[in-house]
Amino acid sequence: MIVSFRDAWLEKFFVDGIAHKGIPNTIESALARKLDIIDAAVDESDLRVPPGNRFERLQGKLEGKCSIRVNKQYRLIFEWDGDKAHNIYLDPHTYR
Repeated sequence: MIVSFRDAWLEKFFVDGIAHKGIPNTIESALARKLDIIDAAVDESDLRVPPGNRFERLQGKLEGKCSIRVNKQYRLIFEWDGDKAHNIYLDPHTYR
């Protein structure tokens, strides 16, 4: 279940379906699906399905956070405490 968002515009997108310039229109439907998956999740295994979510526990400067992929370029990052997601934000994933 989603408890909190880092950015108010992402919360408005999820709750009210309000588009924002921070969300490319090419990912709106995928982003809505991924947020629904996180909101419906009751444990970590729910976040691993489908495998395309590419759920992972992050390391380094993002240690303590998790992510699922929206597409090749974007991912949702959040803190997962067993059955709740906190401080979700959309990240333009960059590769090293």
